[in-house]
Amino acid sequence: MFFGKSKNLLGLDIGSSAVKMVELKDLGKGKGYQLLSFGIEPLPVEAIVGGTIMDSGAVIDAITKLIRENNVKNLNVATAVDGNSVIIKRISMMPMSEAELAEAIQWEAGQYIPFDIEEVKIDHQILESEGPGGNITVLLVAVKRDLLTEYASLLGQAGLSVSALDLDVFCAQNAYEINYPISAGEITALVNIGAGTTNICVLKGGSPLFWRDIQAAGNNYTDSLQREMNLTYEQAESIKRGMAVEGVRQEQAAPILNAVTEEFGAELKKTLDFFRVTTNESAIHKIILSGGGSQVANLDRYISQFFGVPVEIMNPFQNITVDERNLPLDTINRLAPHFAVAVGLALRKLGD
Repeated sequence: MFFGKSKNLLGLDIGSSAVKMVELKDLGKGKGYQLLSFGIEPLPVEAIVGGTIMDSGAVIDAITKLIRENNVKNLNVATAVDGNSVIIKRISMMPMSEAELAEAIQWEAGQYIPFDIEEVKIDHQILESEGPGGNITVLLVAVKRDLLTEYASLLGQAGLSVSALDLDVFCAQNAYEINYPISAGEITALVNIGAGTTNICVLKGGSPLFWRDIQAAGNNYTDSLQREMNLTYEQAESIKRGMAVEGVRQEQAAPILNAVTEEFGAELKKTLDFFRVTTNESAIHKIILSGGGSQVANLDRYISQFFGVPVEIMNPFQNITVDERNLPLDTINRLAPHFAVAVGLALRKLGD
C-alpha cells in the first residue's frame, strides 16, 4: 500500500514471536501461484512488544537467517505493520475522479487522524460505489512516518529493500480470497490470532466492512500456563500447542487453556457485537481463524459452539501449488495457519 513498486516481492511477516517468510511465483494465465520458499524463525521473548521493535539486532538476525537458510535471491520485500501508529477508516465521499480523490483525501484525513498530518503517510482505496452519481466508499489508511522509516531501516540493515508496506489486518484477507470462494452478501469474520495481538476483519463478500485489533491473543495462553503451572516460557508454548512436555500432563493444563479460551471468546463477542451495532448487519455467517494462536486445542470448536456458526482454520496454501520434491508438504500443512499474513504479503507485485 505504501512506497513504490517491485516485482516478485518476498512476503515477510515480522510478528512479536517469530518472523515468517513466503516467496510465491505467479504462474500466469489464471493458473494461480507456486510456493518457491517459506520459513519461520522464532524471536526472543520481548524482542517486539506491542508492535514496537525492542531488540532490532535479534530481528535482523532472524531475518538474515531465513534468507540464508532458504537461499532466497529476491531481496525486494513486502512487509506489514499494525498498532497505534496505524489509522484505518471507512468513509463515504462524493463521486469524483481518482486525481480529485487523491487531493481531497488529504483534507478529509485531517478529520480522522489524531496526529499532525505532516507526521503520517496517507493512502486510500475505493471499496465500492453506489452507482452513477452516487457516493463512493473509500478506505483511508494513515501510518506514522517514523514507523515507516524504522521498518525501512531495519530491513535495510538485513540487506533487504522495502518495496511495499501493508497492514496485517488486510494481508490475511488477501490470503483468504485466493484460497476460498467468496459469496456476495455473505458476512465472514477473519480472526488472525497472533502472539500479542488479534486482528479482526469482517468482510461482506470481498469488501471489508469493519476491522479492529484486540489484545486477547496467543500470549494469554502462554502467560496463564506459566503462572498457574510454574512453567518456563518454552514449556508453556509447547503445552499450548498440544506437544508433550516431560513431567507435565495435558489434562493438568486443559482447565487453564479452557479458561483462556472462554475469555478470548468473550472479547471476540464484544468486538463482533460492536460490529453489528455500528453497521446494522444482523448476522455473521462464518468465522475463519488464522495465526499461530488458532492452533490451540479445541479453540475452533469452542468458537463455533459459542457463536453458533461454522468455524474453519485457514490454510493459506490451500490453492497454492507446492512441489513436494523441494518443499516438505507435511510441515507446510502443519504450520500453515501461521503464514496467513506472509502469504498475503507475498501476493504483492508490480503495480500494486
